[in-house]
Amino acid sequence: FEQPAGGFVFDNCRRNDILLKNNVLPGKIHKTGTTIAAITYKDGVVIAADSRCTAGNIIFDDNVLKIHRLSDNIYALGAGTSADCDFQTRLLESQLELLKLNQDRQVRVATAVRKIQQHLFRYRGYIGAYLIIVGVDVTGSHIATVHPHGSIAFLPFVASGSGGYTSLSVIEDRYKENMTEDEAKQLVRDALYASTTTDLYSGSKINMFVLTKEKLDKFLPYEIVAARTEKQADYTLAKGTTEVISTNVKKIEFDIVNEKVKATGAHEAMELA
Repeated sequence: FEQPAGGFVFDNCRRNDILLKNNVLPGKIHKTGTTIAAITYKDGVVIAADSRCTAGNIIFDDNVLKIHRLSDNIYALGAGTSADCDFQTRLLESQLELLKLNQDRQVRVATAVRKIQQHLFRYRGYIGAYLIIVGVDVTGSHIATVHPHGSIAFLPFVASGSGGYTSLSVIEDRYKENMTEDEAKQLVRDALYASTTTDLYSGSKINMFVLTKEKLDKFLPYEIVAARTEKQADYTLAKGTTEVISTNVKKIEFDIVNEKVKATGAHEAMELA
């Protein structure tokens, strides 16, 4: 094999320059936000997500539930394009329900992951759904991350979204096997708090679910990160604070136009005089 040459390579710069001269403009970067995280502990899975929905730099909604039910024992967290996450999880939920009725037994987590993986792979990443699928079945507790182009990975813990790296750094530093429920909840809370306080596209509230074989505990919200508080100072300025340097009054001339609306029937035109 040919060894790569040292130094900087400007092949892509020349290519981009040729494309621009041929009016082939580069595509715009599609920025999405969110922070979602999940970890396993000795009895089940703890999952959490923020509640902020953004449209560019504008907070579109601050109370969005990004945790979606797929089955009684399987849940999904969605990051990326909101519509894609909602519709893909609804589609998968209906498929798993039909499969459950057909087999007359609980659906396994691997089955849900396989179905959504095959579906996303067909669209080659054009469906902007970054999913974390978690669940507890007869084989134990499972966490799987699913990318839009269909790649998957089963992991003991994972975080995704625009604030995913921040959350992942906290989890990697403190995660250990066979954690208690309280330890797992505190770790996920700290991970989400780190992201929601540093990432512009994550924030508002931390919603958390605890899933085991016996129960499902919902904390909606588990904590409000960006709670509205009273202003510490009064920013209302008294009249006369700003000095008036000069005053100029200009007379504006205009014509008065009278309009008379005549009542008409169903098939008559309206006349204006």
